[in-house]
Amino acid sequence: MKTILIGLILGLALQAQPYGGRPSGPSGYGRDQGYSRNNFAARIAQGERSGLLTSREARRLWDMERNLRQEIDRSSRFGFSGRERDRIARLSSQLDFEIERQMRDGERSYRGGYGSR
Repeated sequence: MKTILIGLILGLALQAQPYGGRPSGPSGYGRDQGYSRNNFAARIAQGERSGLLTSREARRLWDMERNLRQEIDRSSRFGFSGRERDRIARLSSQLDFEIERQMRDGERSYRGGYGSR
């Protein structure tokens, strides 16, 4: 009996820890969940300001970000199915990868940035 009681208490204590758990919300995605956590819009804007993104690259990334946001809004109206959750996760990963790739590809916009006068 003591072993079962100690096991239950330990299990509840471990379950209450903030790390390693699932994200809050119905599915972990939504306006305040997956999208804002990755902060795609701020990363794209920072890339534009610093000159790491050309105008063409930035426009393409803004389009991808808008499509992801629309998909999240559309899917969150009635809750997320597993298929919708997978699609949003895939779109989010693609956008994250593209932002990183475009910011590191060596193409620069020389029309401004932090060091310009």
